[in-house]
Amino acid sequence: MIIGVNGIGMGHSVRQSVIAQYLRDRGHHVRIITNGSTRVEYFRDLGFPAWDGWMPTLLARDDRIHAADVLRTNIRRTPAGISQHLRLRRAIRKAGAPDMFITDYEPNTPRLAYHFGRPLISVDQQSKYRHLDLPPVGRYARTADEQRLRYFAPRADRSFICSYVPLEADDRKLEFIAPVVPDFVRSAQVTSEPVSTAYFSRYFDHGPEDSVRALADVFRQYVPDRTLRIYAHSDEIENLRPYADGKIEICPFDRQAFISDLARSEAVFSNAGFNLISEAFVLGKPVHLVPLPTYDQHWCAKVVHEAELGTSTPRIERGAVLDFLNRARELRANVERHRDLHLVQDPRERIASYLETLPAACGRVPSPSLR
Repeated sequence: MIIGVNGIGMGHSVRQSVIAQYLRDRGHHVRIITNGSTRVEYFRDLGFPAWDGWMPTLLARDDRIHAADVLRTNIRRTPAGISQHLRLRRAIRKAGAPDMFITDYEPNTPRLAYHFGRPLISVDQQSKYRHLDLPPVGRYARTADEQRLRYFAPRADRSFICSYVPLEADDRKLEFIAPVVPDFVRSAQVTSEPVSTAYFSRYFDHGPEDSVRALADVFRQYVPDRTLRIYAHSDEIENLRPYADGKIEICPFDRQAFISDLARSEAVFSNAGFNLISEAFVLGKPVHLVPLPTYDQHWCAKVVHEAELGTSTPRIERGAVLDFLNRARELRANVERHRDLHLVQDPRERIASYLETLPAACGRVPSPSLR
């Protein structure tokens, strides 16, 4: 099989690498298509054959994707992108077309599945915005997400939709599953120490500086007895180092170290990215969220706040931070109950079991041409 992975951000790659390794352990031959050399190398380092595919830029304006914007943004890269996709198609034909394709919010594997006449299965968290009539959140609507999904994958034979809150739909082609979380996160040693962990992303012009500065000021002035460990990517570190002071630490992002701190923290501060929230909940940790300017992040923040699994504010503010910390024990108990009800089951078994019911899955042992 071939798994297509959106290469923007690390969350998609982490989720799909966990699924890919699980399927490989069950005897399936798994190949990867993603976009960007960094993500290609990430999967190759895990031992997977991986190709770099083209993903056009589909930016939203006023909660919609406009054809004129798509044309203007992509016109110079389109000829090279089409050529890249055709080379990818030829490479797959030469190596041997897979039995099935899996897609995670990207356009390459759907086109290949249609071309080779193979089943297409989506495994992502965004498809809820396509299939469910979810309401606007403030000034944000799901319209652009739905358009993007319809462009990427006009049709799929089955959709597994990851969600950390219960969701339902009448469509039998849809199945809601718990978030896919790496084994080392699920098995991390969980404690509760006077430590808070923070991570804020960059999204175009929205960087981590304002959130880091404001959060550091609150801890410095009002919570001097607790340690705050703020993680940042290497290209952000120098800009953020001035905010370190005493028990406020600015740390270069390292996945293992971050998860270790997450597991021992009493509270977590971050933007509202799906993967980080899922991992925090699996570890039983409440979150204080500052969503980036997308519908996805605002929807995630809204449902967390409403379920009392954490809190959400448009920006880091002293009163909201202190209220969150004062409620940390109560919120942690809510998260632990929620986790035990909804997030304990590992969804990889359900995904693999479905794939192995497909007629094409009879070829689990790869032929020599696919090795």
